[in-house]
Amino acid sequence: MRIGTIFGVAAALASVAAGVRAATTAIEQSGQQFSQKSAVLSTGDSIVFANHDDVTHNINVINDDDDAVDLGLQKPGESLTYKFDKAGRFKVRCSIHPSMKMTVNVK
Repeated sequence: MRIGTIFGVAAALASVAAGVRAATTAIEQSGQQFSQKSAVLSTGDSIVFANHDDVTHNINVINDDDDAVDLGLQKPGESLTYKFDKAGRFKVRCSIHPSMKMTVNVK
């Protein structure tokens, strides 16, 4: 293979890789429930949690090993974003309202 061809192929691959962007999914919190019970994401994708309730929430993201990330208190009208950097199955819970739960599968 000629050097020019190798550089051309490398440039094309870099262009394709640069065109792949992480997605963002919007999840609303209303009536002390998430707007979806589950979501399927790709590694690197994010979820924006928008609190449309008139109460404070506290979102926790829990992986398969039961390691939890506490996103902190989320007042009414606020949004929080969490980026899923690893593949796996995640539970999302509100530590204040136990009925608020969803599952996120990251491929």
